[in-house]
Amino acid sequence: MESEYKKILLLEGMDNLDDEELDRFKFFLPDEFNIPKGRLEAANRTNLVKLMIQSEGEVSALTKTISILKKLKCMNLAKCLQEEKEKVDKRYTENEKKNETKLVRKKSDTKTSSAEHVASGDGATAQPAAPAVSPPAKPKQKQVVAQQEAVRQEGLQEGPMTVMVLKAMKPFKFETQRGQQEMFHATVATDRDFYFVKVFDTRLTDKFCRKKIIIISKYYWHNTFLEVNTSSVVLDAEADQKVNVPNNIIRKAGETPKIRDLQTRPLGTIVNGVFMVQEKTEKENGTLFGLNDDTGSMNILVLKSQHKIKCEKGDKLRLTFFELSKYRRNLQLISGAHSQITVFGHSFQQAHSQGQDSYKFVNVTLVLNKFQHTPEKVLPPPRKTMWKTKEGEAGRSGQAGNGK
Repeated sequence: MESEYKKILLLEGMDNLDDEELDRFKFFLPDEFNIPKGRLEAANRTNLVKLMIQSEGEVSALTKTISILKKLKCMNLAKCLQEEKEKVDKRYTENEKKNETKLVRKKSDTKTSSAEHVASGDGATAQPAAPAVSPPAKPKQKQVVAQQEAVRQEGLQEGPMTVMVLKAMKPFKFETQRGQQEMFHATVATDRDFYFVKVFDTRLTDKFCRKKIIIISKYYWHNTFLEVNTSSVVLDAEADQKVNVPNNIIRKAGETPKIRDLQTRPLGTIVNGVFMVQEKTEKENGTLFGLNDDTGSMNILVLKSQHKIKCEKGDKLRLTFFELSKYRRNLQLISGAHSQITVFGHSFQQAHSQGQDSYKFVNVTLVLNKFQHTPEKVLPPPRKTMWKTKEGEAGRSGQAGNGK
């Protein structure tokens, strides 16, 4: 399925744009994709598709391409891509249903043939056959789950997925072409692995509660995360439905990956964690931070910075939904439209002692999401300062003549 989306993007999409249309397409690309302008200018059609997929994944890249083409008034091409995408989605959904039906039928046939074998034997043969026809139920269920996971491909997932919620963050606002929208991040897990989730429906905050068992369907499966939107279905699991998440998976989901280990991860990997700042450089397209841990160092690029992040060497950054990318030969983490960053450390403690922690956090949020907060609601109150009246009496600002 992934290869089919790539074909649509390249053969049906980029190859049908002339040079002038391609330049205009690249001009609007940064509005939807997190790709540095320097890499866009030098990219040919094939490399452009690679950058788009690396930034957003196959499904989202195709959807956003259709949106940009509509903006450019390339309606026929946009319609063509939409029709091709729907064909692929339909084929995938049909294949998924067929695979699920085959699994159920195979399981049913196995039970039937085993029962017939026992019923047709005499007393002497029935006894040794008993252990072979009555295997434990749990291993058989695990085998079915493993086969279902093997056939899951990137794209829309109609079938249900039962998970335990490990963590859910507070909703925040971000900018889109249609104005501000709201979302939140979460982490869920099965008994085999954990998954980062983008939730674009804030009505689901009561579903994504820590340690709660939920059933998700009609969600999008991406290479590195799950996407839940307003079309998705999220239900509370029944009381007897349990998800036993091993402690090592819970620990792994919450820990910061080592920089040395990130060197071996594929590009596009989503990274959450806490890293220490070694240096900070203001760039034309954002802010570049040098980070390190006890295994190595790497850079993080916060794109489209409109407000400076107040931090110093030795401070720590808590990163949420940053993406592993490459600049020239060096790996780096890059922010996206849905990334979040929080600063804490020495300079944070100083700001906190001066009553400026709220202001500082809002500045950080503005860097990534360009969400216009009302300054009066977040700025600390003015300090009280001593002054002298004309009569030479000492007083405090805002308290003259009140005798207090």
